[in-house]
Amino acid sequence: MASIEIHPSDPSYPAPLWALVTESEAAPPTLYVRGALPARPGIAIVGTRAASDEALRFTRELAAALGEAGYSIWSGGARGVDAAAHEGALEARAPTVVVSGGGHAHPYPREHAALFDRVVAAGGALLARVPDDTPPLPALFLQRNAVLAALTRATVVIEAGIESGARSAAAAARRLGRHLCVVPHAPWSPRGVGCALELLGGARPIMRAADVIDILGGPAPPPRRRPRRSPRNSSPAAGTLPLPDAAFAARTAASSEKNALARAIDPEAREGSAGARAESAEIIGETAEERAVLHALDAHPAHVDEVCERTGLPPRRAVEALLTLTLQAVVVEGPAGLFRRALR
Repeated sequence: MASIEIHPSDPSYPAPLWALVTESEAAPPTLYVRGALPARPGIAIVGTRAASDEALRFTRELAAALGEAGYSIWSGGARGVDAAAHEGALEARAPTVVVSGGGHAHPYPREHAALFDRVVAAGGALLARVPDDTPPLPALFLQRNAVLAALTRATVVIEAGIESGARSAAAAARRLGRHLCVVPHAPWSPRGVGCALELLGGARPIMRAADVIDILGGPAPPPRRRPRRSPRNSSPAAGTLPLPDAAFAARTAASSEKNALARAIDPEAREGSAGARAESAEIIGETAEERAVLHALDAHPAHVDEVCERTGLPPRRAVEALLTLTLQAVVVEGPAGLFRRALR
């Protein structure tokens, strides 16, 4: 089955894609579609290919709950979180869209060809910005993520490492002014470092479908009925967070809010408390990595790569230390991945 081409001049062309036009690109891309693009508002759900079992279960539950609440579910068709999002939508009989990184004649990954057929058969669509015979290429996946973010009202990141492709979709959502939602995850977990960074960058934390819907300004979905299970076989309720890091994230957020309020009320306390923390961390230091990172920073902003060079730490360890020190107000994060010591 050949794809239908939708050109920017066509009346049916999605207007949000004009936001992708830059100085180097005079018009948004031509679209190649199999199936039917849904009229429902869309939510993108993305994450790592190497997702944990808990994250995959949560993704299916979240996608199903959002689908039952009247949203279409969009993702990239990849292994892991993407596939679970499509499966959850299909379970709820909600339309789902696969935004591909290559042409439709080259399904990627190949083992998902049957899943893509089910998506179209169920009333969803396959969408690409390149002709059918175009093989998947790395650069096309970055462009795919921009289209995914542009055509949806919100992007939800489930699990993402520091170099996860899901973070490019998150960056596109932020750049385009779309809502960016992230499931909290422990910053010391390789699968959670990217999520923690996105939260520090201003993403909204979510733990259930109702949180996403509230951010979008809509009514919360009705609870999904589940058969009763014995305690041994019980699983998290639909749309709630099964990841073990939710309590940690909630405590951290509450503590950060309390400290921020105290500093806003008393500017002198703001500088004094930050200085006391910096002095305490410099002298004591919970880990060798944190002490090394703190000694490598001063009042001048430094990029993460520069911190790695100064300390000899691998990127993941350096980022973990920076996150901890940032949450303690010992280090301040600026734009473009720059960090500096907090003023005393």
